[in-house]
Amino acid sequence: MRGTITSPRPRVSTLAALPLVVILRRERCAFPTKDLLLACAFPTVRKKGDPSLGRKRLSQDDKRWAGPMLVLVVALLSVGLATAFADEANFCANPSFEVTEPPPPTPATKGLPAPSDKLLPRTWDVWPMDFSGYTLPDDPASAHSGNRCVHIKSAGDALTLRYGPIPRFDERPWTIRFWARGTGQVVASAQELLYAHGPTVLKQWSFPLTATWAQYEFEYLSPPTNAAWHLTLANSGAADFFLDDVVITHADPKPLGLPPTQALGRDDHTLLYLPFEAPLDEYQFFLKGQVSISKPDEGKFGRCLILGPEGYTACSAGKYLNLPEGTIEFWVKFLSPGNDGQTHPLVQVAGADSLGIWKDQFNHVIFGFSQGWAGLAYAWAETYAYNWQPGVWRHIAACWDRDLMQLFIDGKLVAWEVKPKLLHYTNDELGIGSPGMEIDDLRISNISRYHAPVRLDGPKRNESYIGGQGKF
Repeated sequence: MRGTITSPRPRVSTLAALPLVVILRRERCAFPTKDLLLACAFPTVRKKGDPSLGRKRLSQDDKRWAGPMLVLVVALLSVGLATAFADEANFCANPSFEVTEPPPPTPATKGLPAPSDKLLPRTWDVWPMDFSGYTLPDDPASAHSGNRCVHIKSAGDALTLRYGPIPRFDERPWTIRFWARGTGQVVASAQELLYAHGPTVLKQWSFPLTATWAQYEFEYLSPPTNAAWHLTLANSGAADFFLDDVVITHADPKPLGLPPTQALGRDDHTLLYLPFEAPLDEYQFFLKGQVSISKPDEGKFGRCLILGPEGYTACSAGKYLNLPEGTIEFWVKFLSPGNDGQTHPLVQVAGADSLGIWKDQFNHVIFGFSQGWAGLAYAWAETYAYNWQPGVWRHIAACWDRDLMQLFIDGKLVAWEVKPKLLHYTNDELGIGSPGMEIDDLRISNISRYHAPVRLDGPKRNESYIGGQGKF
């Protein structure tokens, strides 16, 4: 199925013109003349055969309005652009491929830093995993915006980028846009990706490319029985192209503000906030093993908590957790690979009546509740940590209320459950971290702060396979 090339136009709100009307009415002044409006809006335009246009002598009223009008023109343009971008939220957490991470090492590259152009775009999967034909140049001249874009060069074998899961929300479609330039074709597809049998193509679109940057667009609504789908972008046959600025949007979503770009701080809904800028108070926290605070600027924001061998810290769960509704969010840096075969609790209340976020020995990242050792609810990102490399700061946010529990990693929704069974009570020891990691900017809140669009009357949870382990 062929897609379309679009030329998006910013939309200016009609409300933006109200300040001008209000000013004119207050001053009881004549409206600016056409000469002034032209001079403000197009100060360098010259009409053919009339070199004086744009340099005409202005009337006294026009002179009075010249300064305010220039300010207003700039303000209207700013409001228009802001309105255009505010009207849609991008569900894609890393649309311009600016946030990167190192690829899994090979026998030939083990122990060596990855070349800059072989870094991977965070939250995206790249296939095949030898990354042949793929680069991520750090070159603003190559990119459509920012510093980076994906460059795919292939003699015929498909090289694929994948993003998901993307939930089915309601009967309205998702809109997908991306920028590309080069030779060959980009094939976009919507896939259902289940661990039991791999990918199933639900729909496909093809886009012949041009030598200059162009934006391509299509819409997709997944089947009613589908909980989630994945977007893939790949070459078809021989191709050499650049890809940038992917937008995945819907009529409903609002910007999540994830991952945060600065330390969070406290607000009225904060139960516990730990920026780890000073040693923990041993009268409020239990400390065991090698637990320390880093040097300045070694954390994500300033200092951080370092958990060495047998390192563990804990505080009161009853004081800092609100069981009916809440959010736990933090930055974590693992000091070992994601596929190390070890379970790493991140934040948890352990025991029979538990709540926790952890990476398990099978590379899954899990957020779940249990009561009397029986599982109540969980959001499970299958093998998501398999390709994680040590030394990378990652943001994790887990949210829950009576309608929905969701797990976000680096701003990407990776797992959810609808209508979760919530804990009625829990043990009182809230553990923070485990050996072999660093943690920063931990905040626990009594509200569910982040909501991605998920059907509340749909499948119980997303069962889609997320990433890693060589399956595509």
